[in-house]
Amino acid sequence: MIRRMAVIVPAADEEEHIGDCLAAIDAAQAYLYRGTGIRAQTVVVLDRCQDQTPVIASRFTGVDLVTLDERNVGLARRAGAHQVLTGGGRASELWLASTDADSQVPANWLRKMLAEAQAGTQLVLGTVLPGPGLRAALRRDWLSRHHLRDGHPHVHGANLGIRGDTYLALGGWPSLRAGEDVELVRRAMAAGHLRISRTAAIPVLTSPRPFNRVPHGFSGYLRDLAPAAALAQ
Repeated sequence: MIRRMAVIVPAADEEEHIGDCLAAIDAAQAYLYRGTGIRAQTVVVLDRCQDQTPVIASRFTGVDLVTLDERNVGLARRAGAHQVLTGGGRASELWLASTDADSQVPANWLRKMLAEAQAGTQLVLGTVLPGPGLRAALRRDWLSRHHLRDGHPHVHGANLGIRGDTYLALGGWPSLRAGEDVELVRRAMAAGHLRISRTAAIPVLTSPRPFNRVPHGFSGYLRDLAPAAALAQ
């Protein structure tokens, strides 16, 4: 039985997006509380921020701030999870939800994850959609390559949830600058006994910005699609 939920948000110079990200999480938390009485915790991990991200994040009530100096998204997610796990309570009763600072979760995000968890799911893998601002041809190309349906094959750290004891058994987030989500899921698949849900019911909007914060990140993937999209026009 899940009794606690927490949202972990790694942030490295995200002043342009962190406000919208946290406002969306607030809405998801409010919807969760109205339906279940559970108050979800939010932890923002400020990873070597040199802009106004800490100031903006501090304006949101109930957001815990963790400071890091690594510029490593795997370590940032790990630090956020550690903050929550050391807060007391059984890990088996804790759900850790993960998103990104340039993303916006839907209002039913936490409610859906909780329903999955209460049904016995230990790991939830959601989908993402590029947010506003992406060229129409590039959006079409992106959509043609992604299966936005239940049972999809995708892995996104911006839309992932895991039960606390499962997270610990898998060794936690790996300290990778990119691909930490794929590696965590690889471990889960290799375990062979975990109940994993790949759902398209709670898509997260992610910034289509054209520059990378990490090697091989979402923006880099979109940039690599651009030549093919141009040819399709």
